[in-house]
Amino acid sequence: MNVFVPAPSAESATGAIFAHPSEDFQAPFTSEYAYLPSDVEAAKSPIAVISENRFFGTCFARCLTQMAVEFDIHSFANHHEWLESSDHASTEIVLLCATGERATEDAVLHSLDTIMQVSGDARVIIVSDVDQPGPMIEALSKGAKGYVSMGLDLEIALGAIRLINVGGTFIPASSLMSMRSTAPAGGEAKIARADKSIFTERQLEVLEHLRRGDPNKIIAHKMSMSEATVKIHVRNMMRKIKAKNRTELVCKSNELLGLQ
Repeated sequence: MNVFVPAPSAESATGAIFAHPSEDFQAPFTSEYAYLPSDVEAAKSPIAVISENRFFGTCFARCLTQMAVEFDIHSFANHHEWLESSDHASTEIVLLCATGERATEDAVLHSLDTIMQVSGDARVIIVSDVDQPGPMIEALSKGAKGYVSMGLDLEIALGAIRLINVGGTFIPASSLMSMRSTAPAGGEAKIARADKSIFTERQLEVLEHLRRGDPNKIIAHKMSMSEATVKIHVRNMMRKIKAKNRTELVCKSNELLGLQ
C-alpha cells in the first residue's frame, strides 16, 4: 500500500496520510496539488457538500469549484435535502460536514448510516473541526472513505478528495500519532478487556444500544426507563473511561471490553 505524507511547510506543520490500495498507484499530485485530467470537461465527478452551517457549506463548495474544475460540486443543507434532489443518484463523493462534537457525533452515528444505506456506491468523507481518533475510527468502521479535519490546509483537503475519488482512503496523520501516544501498554490493555465490572449490567445494556446507534429516546423506550436516566448512565460511563462524547465512549469501550 502506497502512503503519501506531505512534508510540513512554513505555512503548515500539519501532516496527513494518504493510502491507496493499489501497489502500482502513482499519487496524482504535484508539489502544488495540481492534477487535471485531459478530458476534465467531458467527465466531471459529481460531489455533494452537505453542511447545516450554510455559510461554511457555501464557502467550501465555492472554494472547491474554483480550485478543482474536474468536479461538479453542489451544496445542500442536510442529507435529507440531498436525498430529495435529482443529483443524489449520480453523486460519487459526499462531503458530510459538521462543526462541534454534537454535530460530528450525529453525522457519524446517523447521517452517515442513512447515506450508506440509500447510496452505498457514494464515497463519504467526514469533514469536521473535531480532530480526535474516536470519531475517525467510528466513521471509517461505518464505511466512510475519509475523515478531513478542518484544521488542515485547503490544498491538503482537496488532495484527500482527489485521492478518495480514485479509490484511496484518507485520515490525518496527527490523529494516528495521538492514538499511539495514548494507547495503553499491552498488559494493561489485556487486564482492561478482561474486567467488565467497570460498568454495571444496566450500563452495559445502554452501551449495547449506543453501539447500535440508538438515540436516547429509543433506548429509554426499549429499556422502560426515562430519557433522563439514560443520559445519567451515558454520562457516568463517559466519566469512568474519560470519554469526551458518545462516539468516543463507544470506541473506547469496544477496546476496553474486547468488543467487535
